[in-house]
Amino acid sequence: MFEANFDEAKVPEYTLPDLLIREDGSMVDGAPDWPARRAEILALFETLVYGLTPSKEIGVRAELLSEVEALEGKAKRKEVRLYFTAKDERPYLDLLIYSPKAAKSSPAFVGLNFQGNHSVTVDGDVILSDGWMREKGAG
Repeated sequence: MFEANFDEAKVPEYTLPDLLIREDGSMVDGAPDWPARRAEILALFETLVYGLTPSKEIGVRAELLSEVEALEGKAKRKEVRLYFTAKDERPYLDLLIYSPKAAKSSPAFVGLNFQGNHSVTVDGDVILSDGWMREKGAG
């Protein structure tokens, strides 16, 4: 069974690949060669890290989990679950949205976290993640 390692001292020695050496061993000699090398690197990320971008549109469905006043009445907080299947099952993505109470529209940014939305706010009533999270330990 796979056991995750979080101790950097246990990581075997390795060498990162040279970004300017193509898959066929040839060097990227200048700007004209870069688009081909860039495509190779993106293909590696697709294969080894992120996976494929879906080739067809995915039906995303949103469910409002909560909507409350926040930040001493200055904002509203919504928790929204996005489903990527027709059923209420994984995979899904939980959004935690704070927006100014008086604004009709406002700028926004999206941040990813891997500890659950409850870990990015002091609001104690944010839904706890039920996904796997690394143990933080004491402190």
